[in-house]
Amino acid sequence: MNRARLSLLAAAALQGALSVQPASAHAPITTTVEFDREIVRVLDNHCVACHTDQGAAFPLITYEQTYRARWQIRQDALTRHMAPWAAVPGYGEFLNDNSLTQREVDFVSSWAESFGPRNNGAVDSGLANGAAPKPVQARGESTGWVQGMPDRLLALPAVAVTPQSSETVYRAIVDSQLKSERWLSGLAYRPADRRFIHFAVFTVQETGQWLASWTPWHGFLDLPEGLAFRLPAGAHIAAELHYYGATRPLTEHGSLGLYFSPRPSARPLAQQVLTAQPLDLQEDTNILALEPQLHAGVQSIEVAARKPDGTTQVLLYVRDIPLEWPTPYVLRRPVSLSKGTRLSVVEHYAANAPPPVGGVAVTLSSYQGEALPDGSAQAKAPTIAIRRFKLAGTVKSVDAANRRVVVAHGDIPGYMGAMTMGYAVGKQEDLARLAVGDHISSDVVVNDAGADLEKIEVTGR
Repeated sequence: MNRARLSLLAAAALQGALSVQPASAHAPITTTVEFDREIVRVLDNHCVACHTDQGAAFPLITYEQTYRARWQIRQDALTRHMAPWAAVPGYGEFLNDNSLTQREVDFVSSWAESFGPRNNGAVDSGLANGAAPKPVQARGESTGWVQGMPDRLLALPAVAVTPQSSETVYRAIVDSQLKSERWLSGLAYRPADRRFIHFAVFTVQETGQWLASWTPWHGFLDLPEGLAFRLPAGAHIAAELHYYGATRPLTEHGSLGLYFSPRPSARPLAQQVLTAQPLDLQEDTNILALEPQLHAGVQSIEVAARKPDGTTQVLLYVRDIPLEWPTPYVLRRPVSLSKGTRLSVVEHYAANAPPPVGGVAVTLSSYQGEALPDGSAQAKAPTIAIRRFKLAGTVKSVDAANRRVVVAHGDIPGYMGAMTMGYAVGKQEDLARLAVGDHISSDVVVNDAGADLEKIEVTGR
């Protein structure tokens, strides 16, 4: 067979191979996962509490922001580095669980590996009449109160935060302004600047009673129906604020919302601290939350309950713990343990990290006695009561697009102390008359949806 014939046969074979497996100019999109549908829901549920324009991490609100960070998001999701949550599934169900489900991890991974499609093309190509729909994006930080408008708003004293590369803890004391004993069923905290605050703890200064812990993804306490903390007359609330990696000076002057119960607590609430020494329960006990005190080098913590019948229940198992994101673990339903149950905690440390004396301390929030009915642990039904108060202050900013103003005002008797706060404006014509620097008087109309300003009068410019 001569050389020319061999060349012809080789060319024919190559042509046949190419006809079976045609070459592709680029890898095709192989996923049906879209930013506008699946990815934006993942961002809303797990990410935007920190990843906003004024948050603790780079923003993930728009498609463009998320697309640029898609490979980092994929890696963090696969390694469970983000969203920050250390509790291992299968050991307790938690109300403030911020972890990604396996389905959500699959969504993020598939979307990133398939060039991050936005949607079916409608937004990118526009409509026939040239009017394109508004691009879909994550909702960002909520400006409302999750539990409805608080019964009382308190302003934290201004705290000057200085730049630090490591954790810095600041403390502030807030006067509750209570003239008589009240029962606290809920508490919420709204920081003025979210960029560097990772954690906050609130206690009663006079008694040391823990009230609530704040994290960016779960910023409130809402006790099961029938339970409440006692706040004595004249009580002060101590705030402990944890900042990480502040890069420039800032002033924190957040607000604290208190929610009161009309009745005393049906069961006395208690705190117990579990350490290396096992704890034997002297009464029937219902566990509401567990909060480990973290130490450098700790790799895992397990809290277990050995019951009188010999069975063991693991209440909490955490591992690969992000020390810069401490959190309580709030049980979705109280765990009832009978008298005689032995509680123990076991922790493991890195080889080069000696354990602290006494081991890890785990604070247990609980109530003793017979468990409350199941319905008591459900979310409280919203109320629709409307309250009116009088406000006098100075306009600091006007947001016409969202019909909101920021006002620096004095005390509002029966509602809140002096503070600078944003309000919705009920009528467009009232908003149109306002300018920065105006002195105003107004009605503050408060309901579960928020606080609106009505009957606004400009008293000076």
